[in-house]
Amino acid sequence: MRYYECKIKLVNSIDTRSDEGRDLCDDLAVKCDDYCEKNMGKFCGCITYLRRTECVFIIGGNGSNKDFETETDNFWNLLGLEGEICKKKEVSAENVKKSLRNRCAVDTPDDIEEFMKIDALRYARLDEHIVSVENAVDLEEYANKIYMPDLAEEASRIAKSPLDRFIGHPVHYLIEGNDTERTITTIDNLVSALMKENRLESGRIIFIDEKLYCKCHGDLIEQAYDNISGGTVMISVNSSRKESEFADYSEKMIEDACRYALKHKNDTLTVFNLRRHDVKTEEKIAVHLKNEIMLVNFREKAVGLDDCKNYLTRLAEEKQIKVTDKLFERLDGSVDAYYINELDEIFNDHYNEYIRTNIFPAYASCARTERKIDEAEGEAADELAEMIGLDNVKSVISKTVSFFKLDKVYKEHGINIGNPARSMIFTGNPGTAKTTVARLVARIYRDNGLLPKGWLVEVGRSELVGKYVGWTAPTIKAAFKRAKGSVLFIDEAYSLVDDRDGLYGDEAINTIVQEMENNRDDTVVIFAGYPDKMEKFLNKNPGLRSRIAFHVDFPDYNENELLDILRLMLKNKSMQLTDEAAEKAMSIFKDAVKIHDFGNGRFVRNLLESAIMNMSQRLTEKDLSHISDTLLTTLEAEDITMPQMINAAENKQCRIGF
Repeated sequence: MRYYECKIKLVNSIDTRSDEGRDLCDDLAVKCDDYCEKNMGKFCGCITYLRRTECVFIIGGNGSNKDFETETDNFWNLLGLEGEICKKKEVSAENVKKSLRNRCAVDTPDDIEEFMKIDALRYARLDEHIVSVENAVDLEEYANKIYMPDLAEEASRIAKSPLDRFIGHPVHYLIEGNDTERTITTIDNLVSALMKENRLESGRIIFIDEKLYCKCHGDLIEQAYDNISGGTVMISVNSSRKESEFADYSEKMIEDACRYALKHKNDTLTVFNLRRHDVKTEEKIAVHLKNEIMLVNFREKAVGLDDCKNYLTRLAEEKQIKVTDKLFERLDGSVDAYYINELDEIFNDHYNEYIRTNIFPAYASCARTERKIDEAEGEAADELAEMIGLDNVKSVISKTVSFFKLDKVYKEHGINIGNPARSMIFTGNPGTAKTTVARLVARIYRDNGLLPKGWLVEVGRSELVGKYVGWTAPTIKAAFKRAKGSVLFIDEAYSLVDDRDGLYGDEAINTIVQEMENNRDDTVVIFAGYPDKMEKFLNKNPGLRSRIAFHVDFPDYNENELLDILRLMLKNKSMQLTDEAAEKAMSIFKDAVKIHDFGNGRFVRNLLESAIMNMSQRLTEKDLSHISDTLLTTLEAEDITMPQMINAAENKQCRIGF
């Protein structure tokens, strides 16, 4: 459907409020009704404005520019008014909707919105524009300029197949590109070239993406295709929006777009726009099109360094700035090729700096903000960095943050590296800070935008395994629901299946694997326990091992690290050790590390609590009326004693971490 709006300069002024004027308006309304009835299915028309010496009418229908030239003259002659058409232009459906909403002295024909096929679009705001043959560029020259050889080949084919009139579409198109503005320019130039050779009737282009599709409740694609016969529908699918509020609409949008592209393949041109490297979406489109439509693909070509320099030189000449080595120094010599949008970014950065330093030198010293993949940021990251030892643990956590930050950049560039697993396994003896680090991981992921909530939901066997067969799965699902957007920490995970092969253990582990897959985008699962038992636990279910991305080992602390932990705990309590107390503590730690499962950080905490109790007893024997802050906050050697070791049976009941 195309719409032409015509403005007429009348010879005689019409007073639509006079009796004679009202009679004229009634007569014009009847003529419009008769025209629509007579030309039903081909053309329709109505007057949208009539006042004094100006009249505006709209003709809707399908056909070439020549057809509309003839039909607008026929409609004007039918009206029988004296005047001259002074302006004709093709307008969008949005313009027509606005015009029909305006009050006019001439009543519009009944069902005019249905005639013009915009009744279904009453509540949908289309993103559309119109291109014309007059603004057409040499498509092959343009394609070579942006290094798109596939488009240059198609330009040659279009030039070799001119038509006298539009008869259908031999092919449709798929354009890859990360620069939305350039992609739209490319489509505009393609449409202009097709119209020039009568391969299209209309220059109207409707642009639909997930956001617009979502807002229009999924009916937009059908309405758009029904409305734009003879024009072009551009379907833009961006896999980098996966984590956005419109993510769930992509799959359905592709299905709907392909269905209506097939239905209207002869009268409406479809152009799919994907991000670069989005192979999965391209495969989905191919499946839905069922080989019934041939797609010509336009892919950007990565250009070598010589062509890069030529392109940058051309941009500099267009901006009328001098080409200097500083511009070419921005090219990374280790990179063999660049895409055009990357070169545009390089040049724009150079041009902005040129303006700042050469045109406005007063701003030359101003610092600039650079985007980079930083290490973990925030208070939680600082707390982790301050923890004693755990160098390997800190390194792994830092790498996970960088990895998931980079994954977002991959998506922005349209590069699909899959949906990486985020879950982890923490192995280590009691007291090695597994729980503490898990709490910090939750906060670090939240602070760095990798999790929306960043809580730590701690569970064990008793919170996950039901008393009876069939109770476990709902219990585990409830735990995952509580942990959505956060970290689910499963302590002593092997207890779920340890010596419990059969119904309970199988149900537990199978449900966990299923829920990990269902919630992998916004929930991190951390399994924790002894190293040897955790290995047996992973062997229970191969699917579980494949869903754990990172294995973090927490080693036992040595005596020096234990002393540092003691000093850190004292610092947090605004307390200190005498040198003699520190020596005694070190002596105890040297003995403790020789004992299996001595408790690590928990052992230090027990020693500190015991020392504070001993200090309290020592101080109560003094005159407290004039006691100093130093005495109240300083542990002496006599306060430091070996804490009572926790036996193995009790140790299993203690919460891991400190």
